[in-house]
Amino acid sequence: MADQPALHLLLPANRAPDGYAERMALALEAQGQPVLRQALPGDYPRLDPSAVLAADIALSRLPDGARVLVDGGALPGLAAALAMDSRRLRLVALVERLLWPEPGLTEEAAAARRHLEQGALALMRAVAVPDAATARAVADLGLAPETAIVLSPDTAGAVRLGGLWGA
Repeated sequence: MADQPALHLLLPANRAPDGYAERMALALEAQGQPVLRQALPGDYPRLDPSAVLAADIALSRLPDGARVLVDGGALPGLAAALAMDSRRLRLVALVERLLWPEPGLTEEAAAARRHLEQGALALMRAVAVPDAATARAVADLGLAPETAIVLSPDTAGAVRLGGLWGA
């Protein structure tokens, strides 16, 4: 894997340091795969217009054909730009859990977040998840069941992740 071009990892700046995406990035790096982390500003998953603009700019600056890992927590901020950039980038989401069922959201806010997640995940080549329950939750959004791939954030998961990029 060491001769591979770097992977780009887009994740919220306020992410948990031991989250699924970070653990997967560390597993990839342990296999010799360079990972370029791009921390996106904002109070994810709640966003303001400046955070959405920063996410749009970060995505637009990635080179055509780049392999991009998107932390599931960053999907709300990237949702609008993903539709424009999904054809030129090779996108795979790393989703530890879906955001729309978060406790404390109003029914309206949960529905809006659900639609954002559903639309953003539909643009991915694949959605890597840590367990079968999260894979079922992704499928429950109306995505094809084979879209969600259970990958452990370890050596075996890092090796399998390499096969999700496609040609």
